[in-house]
Amino acid sequence: MDNRYKYLIKNTGILTISSFSTKILTFLMVPLYTSVLTTEEYGTYDLAVSTVSLLIPILSVNIVDGVMRYSMDSRYDRADIFSIGLRRISVATFIFAAILAFNSIFQITSVFAGKELLILLYFISTLLYSLLTQFAKGCEAVKQMAIAGIISTICLVGTNILLLLVFKLGVTGFFIASCASQLIPAIYLAARLKIWNYTHLKINKQVQAEVLKYSAPLVLTAVGWWVNSASDKYVVSFLIGVSANGILSVAYKIPTILNTIQQLFLQAWQISAVKEYNADSKAFYQETFQILDALMSLLALGLILTTRILAHALYAKDFFVAWKYVPFLLISSVINTASGYLGAILSAKKDSKTMGESAVISAIANTVMNIVFVKLFGVQGATIATALSSFLIFAIRAHHTQDVLPKKSIFTSFFVWLMLCVTAWLYVYSKHYILILIPMVAVLMCYRKVYYTLLYSAKRIIKKK
Repeated sequence: MDNRYKYLIKNTGILTISSFSTKILTFLMVPLYTSVLTTEEYGTYDLAVSTVSLLIPILSVNIVDGVMRYSMDSRYDRADIFSIGLRRISVATFIFAAILAFNSIFQITSVFAGKELLILLYFISTLLYSLLTQFAKGCEAVKQMAIAGIISTICLVGTNILLLLVFKLGVTGFFIASCASQLIPAIYLAARLKIWNYTHLKINKQVQAEVLKYSAPLVLTAVGWWVNSASDKYVVSFLIGVSANGILSVAYKIPTILNTIQQLFLQAWQISAVKEYNADSKAFYQETFQILDALMSLLALGLILTTRILAHALYAKDFFVAWKYVPFLLISSVINTASGYLGAILSAKKDSKTMGESAVISAIANTVMNIVFVKLFGVQGATIATALSSFLIFAIRAHHTQDVLPKKSIFTSFFVWLMLCVTAWLYVYSKHYILILIPMVAVLMCYRKVYYTLLYSAKRIIKKK
């Protein structure tokens, strides 16, 4: 096997062992959340988290991605890179604290009243953990990242059980558990990487200018992704109500299965894409993309067809209706995986401009579609808008990476995603379930060669063992 595939599989395997099995525990916590918290409490927490997710890349100039990319470049001193990142997140924290204080005094919005300190702590823990994780990735410290992921999940599960069931702190305990699950693994990473060796007060202005030049356009990328994944929650909250947002937020929990797999692979792929960029990598990129999309599409198909069963097990009381919104969110996850794959290639090229432009165009379209579709179709309109905007961002990135992926691969993916949409629509709205077999067979036929190759390879590996 090609060493490039071995390296990618090894890193993916390490991250899978550390994260996927433990992420299952987090996934199984959903019944606890939906039984202890009201739809309004969950909706408020989700809005706070979504707001932090938006402000972090803006206030920090998305410095963490710059830290990752330049830490992998041997021409730069990693101490310079990390120190630049640390200073930038310190400034971001100060600005965010000022924003919270301003809101508390003038009561611009009362949604977060009384939770300002919890939200600030969540902002700090999220940004610090992100910085250390991205720096570890830039240093190719995959094992340390993996262990940090295990620690994070154990902390999240343990503190949630303690604070929600034992001390019954409600949404306050939920916030504290989320913060602890990031601060504790951040401390572990800082200790294992001996981060003090990469920290100094003097900032290399020339290197800082280069890193910021790369990371600044990625603010648009981050905001675009945020709009695609979170703006629907705001639109639903304002047009329908916070309780409806709580239901939509819970609907995102089943797609978390795909998102977890996506994150595990893309973290490993981001390293390989940069590492192999200067090599003869076109065939490597093409084959990897086909395998990834084939597997993600197959998983999405399986989850769409078992959504009701999973919802019965995971969604308590008033949350059960959320099952209707899951299928199109699953399709968005598949398309976002493909977009993230191309994003890593653009990152290898240091083409942050294209990444930013594609995200902004998609974000604008997503906002408009959310408002229109939610008014027309209710909560389901938000999931449809998310899927369409995910498709748009992929199409733009595919156009800018034509030298890597042939049109045939792109059109195959487009057709498969269309068949997944047909499957989702029939599953939710049609009583003639037999019709679902048509798009199902179409998906399997499109990637039959990939599935056959994977099965054949698996059999050979098993026989050798």
